[in-house]
Amino acid sequence: MFYTRILISPVGDQLLLDFSKALVANEKLGQNEIPDYLAVSFSGVDAVNHFFGPSSLENEDVVLQLDRTLADLFAFIEKSVGLDHTLVVLSSDHGMADMPEYMTELGYRAGRLDPDEITAAANRVGEKLGVNDVVRFFYRPYLYLDDTRIAAAGADRVNVEQAVAGALTDFEGIALAAASSSLSANETDPLVAAVRNNHHVTRSGDIYVIQEPYWFLFDKGPVAVMHGSPWRYDTHVPIIFMAAGIEPQTVHRRVHPVDVAPTIAGLLGLTPPASALGSPLEEVLR
Repeated sequence: MFYTRILISPVGDQLLLDFSKALVANEKLGQNEIPDYLAVSFSGVDAVNHFFGPSSLENEDVVLQLDRTLADLFAFIEKSVGLDHTLVVLSSDHGMADMPEYMTELGYRAGRLDPDEITAAANRVGEKLGVNDVVRFFYRPYLYLDDTRIAAAGADRVNVEQAVAGALTDFEGIALAAASSSLSANETDPLVAAVRNNHHVTRSGDIYVIQEPYWFLFDKGPVAVMHGSPWRYDTHVPIIFMAAGIEPQTVHRRVHPVDVAPTIAGLLGLTPPASALGSPLEEVLR
């Protein structure tokens, strides 16, 4: 409980700030012509959002405190290295939805999905096809089917997968249940394209469950809000570049977090990482 309280307060970020300062000083970062890279993840906002939601007073305070923490960090970098010799990149790994209860008060259709109910609905479909307990487990957002039981029942693997996906798509609060066997590159549905970008051939599950906007998909517990949907409130994140020579401007075209690494490489005159999928941001490089 003590460490949880640190996590959901500004104190966690402030401790990380102190550690970052010590690291810069003791590792002598930025003290020669060879570029040094420092990545810091201030996670207080993330944790507070999970427990209280982005429209909470707790979130307003932790964002204010993070602003002060960043100002402290930049002042330290200015003194020890010099911001004229520093590239600062700020971003986030995801957005966050408001709590379904709050969105309901605003008039939106929203609710909470129970993973056990989703599993039970999938198992009922399996029983109709002669496969008992067809779900091996549900690890949000993927449903994993039991191949051993499907084979023992003599059922067609793809038919079972697609039948379960079809039934779950009709489930209240679910926008789409995408079967992994149906992730064709020819499919133009943007939701299917998002699932395909997330799919790993050996690690991903069999059916990807996408909730309706403002519906919550997570196990019961103290967490009030969870991200992970393809909707804009979850996928829109800030990307900020700050350095000497970068013209102040606001860019409204669509860019992506995967563009950050190629852009940094371009600024340093390096070849982008071999696995980088993004593109250098021309507004930063010029």
